[in-house]
Amino acid sequence: MLSGASVENEATEDGKYDDSHGEDESETLSDIDDSDVDVYLHNEEEKQIKKMLWERVNRVYVTEAKEAVAAANKKAFEGNFGNCSEDLLAARELAASSAEAVAKSRKGMKHRRAREAKNIAPTQYAAEAIGQMSNERKSLKSKVNLDRLEELFNDMEEDEA
Repeated sequence: MLSGASVENEATEDGKYDDSHGEDESETLSDIDDSDVDVYLHNEEEKQIKKMLWERVNRVYVTEAKEAVAAANKKAFEGNFGNCSEDLLAARELAASSAEAVAKSRKGMKHRRAREAKNIAPTQYAAEAIGQMSNERKSLKSKVNLDRLEELFNDMEEDEA
């Protein structure tokens, strides 16, 4: 065998490589029982406990790592936009704040609508229900002729009386 040649790449006489004795049996761990290995492996509960303990012991490291990531992100952001004009940066800030305001107003609108729907009293007549619905949904007002609808219900009430 040549010096420097590894056992894995030992050539046979026909020029092909023979790696049959390349791996030693002790390196494959096939002689170790699974039950012996299972002692060293953790189940899900043990993993969670070990993770919580590690985070508690290394709390300072975790907070420093989060701060370092935030600082790196800020530095990258400033690096990307450091050469931008002040107008462009102001426009980006305005866009971000307006997007936040829109999201907040939508959330407020949902809460207001839910509160109003909760406080609406049940109606006795179909005309009242349609009137309430048309007040809630402005798009319904543009699609329904409310004057004609009111006349129709008035005619029905007169017929019943």
